[in-house]
Amino acid sequence: MPMFRPLPASEEAPALHVRTRTPTVFRAAAATWPAVKDWSFPYLASLDPGLPVQLVAGNRETARTRFTSSTLGSYIGSLTRDAPSDDAPAYLKEFDLLKKFPQLRADLRSRELFPSGTIRSSATWIGPSRARTGLHCDLLDNLAVQIMGTKRFYLAGPGAVKRAGKESGKYDAWARLSLVGAEELAAGQEHGGFFVVDLEPGDVLYVPAYWWHEVVNLTPGVLLSGFFGPRTRVLSRWAWVQARECLHRAGLLGRGDCTCHDHSDSGAGRRSPGSA
Repeated sequence: MPMFRPLPASEEAPALHVRTRTPTVFRAAAATWPAVKDWSFPYLASLDPGLPVQLVAGNRETARTRFTSSTLGSYIGSLTRDAPSDDAPAYLKEFDLLKKFPQLRADLRSRELFPSGTIRSSATWIGPSRARTGLHCDLLDNLAVQIMGTKRFYLAGPGAVKRAGKESGKYDAWARLSLVGAEELAAGQEHGGFFVVDLEPGDVLYVPAYWWHEVVNLTPGVLLSGFFGPRTRVLSRWAWVQARECLHRAGLLGRGDCTCHDHSDSGAGRRSPGSA
């Protein structure tokens, strides 16, 4: 069995710790947020039950990309029932909850977490137990807040996937992908650098850019990710991503092998930037 060390925890303020560029968990750092104390699946489902949502079926990072459609009320309502029995549970990924429902911003205290002067972009991951995001690394730093449920992160240092020769050529606008999962990557590795951490409601996790991570829901849950960085870094990265996106949309980069188009037998879909 591969050995994953427990990820270190810190009592330092996240805004100060991010200067170290090391992944860390901040236990209960958001425990007093109204979102953590008051949100529930019935409440979120009631915000706009008929709102159409696009769901990711299974693990698109290491398998083919497939989408399915539902409504917010129907999908979130299903999370209160028994866990899905199939191996490809539907996952509401990168959902811009705060854009759809700006009144929810009052339930967050995000400014407490981020360094001053940074640009931030948030998204939510809402899904059942066993929903998974395959091993990947993001192009921006991330402060992830567990709002509901329990989620497990496996982490590996920058360069771990490249050293193993397991980098994927699959196109993703804001992330790099691995051909294998975290456990397979770590199997037989003699060097360290592999970590695991379980997030409970109110916990905050700092994942620096280019740190590889695979994420699995241990229970139905809601996670809020905040990708961020200094203005110059974010804007230069955004310009680079947009240039690649133009090539992708023209069919010149990642055609037929991407995370943003449905590669099942039916339909086509798009995804928004960001991955976690």
